[in-house]
Amino acid sequence: MASRLGVSMQTLGLLIVIVILAGVAAYGWVRAPSVVTQTVTVPGAAQATQTVTSYVTVTASPAAGAVSPLSQLKVGLILPIDETDLSWNYAAWYAVTKLQEIYGFDLSIHRQLFDGTKAEPVAIDLARRGYDVIILQGIQYMEMAQKIAPQFPKTLFVCVDCFQIGAPNVYNIWMTLEEGAFVLGIAAGLLTKSNVIGLIGGGRVPSIWAGHEAFKAGVLLVNPNVRFLEYYAPLSWADVAGARRAAESFIAQGADVIFSSGDGIDVGVSLAASERKVWFTTVYVDIPRIKPMDTLLGSIVFNWDVVFSKALIDKVTDNWRYGFLTATMASGIIKVSFGPNVPEDVKNRALRYQNMILMGLLKIYFDVDPVKGVFKCFDNPDLPECKPTAAKVTFKG
Repeated sequence: MASRLGVSMQTLGLLIVIVILAGVAAYGWVRAPSVVTQTVTVPGAAQATQTVTSYVTVTASPAAGAVSPLSQLKVGLILPIDETDLSWNYAAWYAVTKLQEIYGFDLSIHRQLFDGTKAEPVAIDLARRGYDVIILQGIQYMEMAQKIAPQFPKTLFVCVDCFQIGAPNVYNIWMTLEEGAFVLGIAAGLLTKSNVIGLIGGGRVPSIWAGHEAFKAGVLLVNPNVRFLEYYAPLSWADVAGARRAAESFIAQGADVIFSSGDGIDVGVSLAASERKVWFTTVYVDIPRIKPMDTLLGSIVFNWDVVFSKALIDKVTDNWRYGFLTATMASGIIKVSFGPNVPEDVKNRALRYQNMILMGLLKIYFDVDPVKGVFKCFDNPDLPECKPTAAKVTFKG
């Protein structure tokens, strides 16, 4: 279904690249007028330096007849499933194909490569054939990327939802669900009537777990009486049937809101929740815009075009070694989009918290084990300080 929608779909957060379209199409390439360099700690890794960019502009165009270095790139995209999920895979596919239209690079897309074992021979083949950038859409490719990248030092491996620091030509994109999940949690806490809310995820990996915990924090901030039901499919983001069964079970136990965290999990949850007329959420794609549903609470929208464009620009400007970019609201990559039937007062209250995040007045964080450098509660969820949520929220002013 998603492939038929294609580029006729409304643009998912391509505001930045639309602004630069004219300049890029006429040779030159884009540069960031201002960058913010931060030292960050991510789960399972030492501190790393990242560059966060919010706006881009066009350099002076070369002489007439010159060719954009971006148009000369060969780019590969490896997906764990395919774009018909209207979620994780669709968001990446849509962003890359739109950038391909704008920049004019060669593009090769490979689907249904669920894990690193399946993806490795494909990634090696692309690198051997001289592909400049290979985008690996998922944490399941992280170890594989670090394994093969040293064999192809001229190829840039962009690893999404990854954090391992190793090979200099692995460009990590750390995905943060917590900000958007917190905002949706505010709305969920205001909407629930039963005070029972379910959370259903694919794999229990750090980024997904952090999103769940931040969603709980948002709910509890406005409604401390809520009880949570939670289920993680065992590293099976494609388990539509399992997610649907879990959602139906939670609804039978009184849940009137279900938070879902992507891929086929979104599909299964949306099917059950739509039939039973309970609120539900989705992640990665602006579903309220492209497929509005009556009980859709909202979506956490990821504008991967910003991320991928930055990586491609860093490649052609020779600024790509040890690349590390965190997908946040402030960097223009993430936003929350509410469903068509969410009451205006609920929506406005939740958006006030989103604005506080954007203004730096609200921060969501997690305790980190100082020795291991990982989220403390991720490995030890039963510690008293991890209940009812491991997410910590601080306010300024």
